[in-house]
Amino acid sequence: MDDGARMPRREFVTRSAGAFGAVAASSLLGAAGATAAPKHSPPGKGRGQLNLVGMDHVGITVPDINEAIEWFEDVLGAEAPLTFGPLPAGDFVAGVVDVATTTSIDQITELRIGRSANIELFKYTAPDGQRHDMPKNSDWSGHHIAFYVTDIEAAVDYMKGKGVRRMPAGPFTLTEGPAAGQTIQYFQTPWGGYVEFISYPKGMAYEGPGVKPLWSPKLNGRKTEVTKVPGLLGIDHIGITVPDIGQAAAWLERNLGFTNPLTFGPFSDPKGDFMTELVDVNPRAVVDQIRVLRGGNGPGVELFQYRSPDQDRSFRINSDWGAHHLAFYVRDIDKAVATLQARAGTKLAGPIPITEGPAAGQSINYFHTPFGTDVELISYPHGMAYEDAAPVDLWNPRDNHPARGGRGHWPSKAPP
Repeated sequence: MDDGARMPRREFVTRSAGAFGAVAASSLLGAAGATAAPKHSPPGKGRGQLNLVGMDHVGITVPDINEAIEWFEDVLGAEAPLTFGPLPAGDFVAGVVDVATTTSIDQITELRIGRSANIELFKYTAPDGQRHDMPKNSDWSGHHIAFYVTDIEAAVDYMKGKGVRRMPAGPFTLTEGPAAGQTIQYFQTPWGGYVEFISYPKGMAYEGPGVKPLWSPKLNGRKTEVTKVPGLLGIDHIGITVPDIGQAAAWLERNLGFTNPLTFGPFSDPKGDFMTELVDVNPRAVVDQIRVLRGGNGPGVELFQYRSPDQDRSFRINSDWGAHHLAFYVRDIDKAVATLQARAGTKLAGPIPITEGPAAGQSINYFHTPFGTDVELISYPHGMAYEDAAPVDLWNPRDNHPARGGRGHWPSKAPP
């Protein structure tokens, strides 16, 4: 790196701050799964009948699911209480997640790290075509998982000790603009995904009178649980790169009742390589804008609009490596699906009640969005079958605080 060519960090900030169980698929499919999507009506306002609680999990398709599970367990201290599949190729899988009828789901494993939301890993076999490259953060399929840590220096030192590839410009602190107060550090996983650590111990500048702030894992307390990383509390947000940030934000606000309390940017480094060293993108990449949205009580959704000379402007289907979706817990799956379908009109097959195997008790329904990331609604009001034998349960968003009507107990089966 040419230190003389790189923009000083202070100048960079000043310029930028302006801103399914192993059973036959037929036994899982309820009658509702075969219904055609009705024509949608004008969108509602706010959560309404959707009754969205918060983010339940982020789903990610990975090249080698065992490698990914072992990495999350060894490095971040994840627990993997729920594994199910395979789900054979055919009309069922194709209808639920919109993949080719020759595509099968070999395995689904759901991980818990900390206390806020879960990570759902997928292994697909797609003989008629599957992308085997991983998206960069600047690509339209770019994404990352951000974990809140109470002491970012200690957390970064821990990751260094584990030999994890980290972006050399971090830890990086924003000192001006509405996001001032946060410090971030990006890492790359062995299969090419991205993880971020974020900390804002004194909050951020945008938090003022009359502003309902973003939800934070800090609201669940400062106790670290189900992790090896010092001070890791849980998932803070999921970052996704979208083609049109205004369109994506409007879709989330109109259809899911999200709010958008934090907007900042642009970010760029016209002469140096700071963008490469901070978020591992082309040095000439530009982040035009970042918007962080809140939906219920749970991790936020951080939207990015990038321009980059090498930007991949294509979407991935769920069976491609690097594909991802966002799943939100709702209290009544039938009412929520009907409400979102009336607003958005992009429902896939469902709602699908899972009635056998370790995931029995959950019902799901995927929806397409115009920005390439599917949204899933999920509900399991009476829990799931795996919980009877699991030493540690997955995190349930009904336990996030502050949350009206939460379950009021600790799902780790140990007192706080």
